[in-house]
Amino acid sequence: MRRVSRTTFYFPVLCLISFSFVLAACHRSTPTESSKADTTEHIDMIQQDLVHVSTGVLERKTAFTGSIRATQHSSIQAQVSATATQVNAEVGQQIKKDQILVRLNNQDNAARLAQAQANLASAQAQADLSRNLMQRKKRLLDQGFISRVEYEQSQVDYKAQLETVNAQKANLDIARKADQDGIIRSPLNGVIIKRDVEPGQTVSAGQTLFEIVNPERLEIQAKLPIEQQSALAIGQKIQYTIQGHSSPLYAVLTRISPVADQVSRQIEFFAQPTEKINSLSIGAFVEGFIINQNQVQGQIIPLDSIQNIDQSPYVWVIRQQKLRKINIQVLEKRVEDNTAVVSGLQAQDTISRVKFDNADENKRVIFSDQTASKPNP
Repeated sequence: MRRVSRTTFYFPVLCLISFSFVLAACHRSTPTESSKADTTEHIDMIQQDLVHVSTGVLERKTAFTGSIRATQHSSIQAQVSATATQVNAEVGQQIKKDQILVRLNNQDNAARLAQAQANLASAQAQADLSRNLMQRKKRLLDQGFISRVEYEQSQVDYKAQLETVNAQKANLDIARKADQDGIIRSPLNGVIIKRDVEPGQTVSAGQTLFEIVNPERLEIQAKLPIEQQSALAIGQKIQYTIQGHSSPLYAVLTRISPVADQVSRQIEFFAQPTEKINSLSIGAFVEGFIINQNQVQGQIIPLDSIQNIDQSPYVWVIRQQKLRKINIQVLEKRVEDNTAVVSGLQAQDTISRVKFDNADENKRVIFSDQTASKPNP
């Protein structure tokens, strides 16, 4: 009987065992590779990254910036060169129209006024005498005691005296005006906001002494780019806030400049506040919106979810559990409340706040809470 060696017997067995281990290793490596493929084919997201599309109506608003100004503002200037003897108004003081603010010591004008009054009285006396002589010569002419030529000469003298009287009246008006210029009065009811004169100070003609505003007559002064001129219309409602105050206020657009500024290419407009504004707000910065009576209707989404909004706007959308890049049309933008009205979406779409690359389009979307709930293999 032939004896088989142990080496010959064990060699096939060892080969079979080694081959089994190789098959097992290959079998175990297959799920790992497939799992890696799965992770590259889907995108993990959370519900907080998504916003549902809603449909609604918004008012059209046009943002602007401006300031508060007084419609009645006056700069009071000296008309003559003189010394201020009395100053009767302070900054912040309420004053009435025709109230005396400054008295100027102008003795020369007072002397000229007295001289003009005396000259007028003298000319008037000469005119009265000429009139009496003319009337007397008229009676003598009627009685035949003088010639007509002599009577007509008296008429000429009387007319010349009347012209002298008129000339002296004009001189008196000039002197009186110069004398009155030494007493400076307020041209309106208001508040002193600036004073540039002190008692004893010598002022020159044309020098500004006071600035006065009427705090009861305030308005909004603002500008819009010429590209937004369609938002400007008399009677439009305006919502605004004043620098230093957060509460919203309202106004009505009352005036529009007929031409645009040639340098800035902006159109100036004015609005009348509906609420009373404190005079301390004069010159304060204002920002607000012109509310258009026309409304815009569409799909409402967050403004910050729109990509490339100034050129070809689009959003990332979850549609049928896949990530899609959808082009849209922006109908209205609200930067202040991060809202936009758009068109081009479907009612069941969900908007992603997260930005993606074009390579991510059409990938399957899996939410983190769903993957966490799956049992471990």
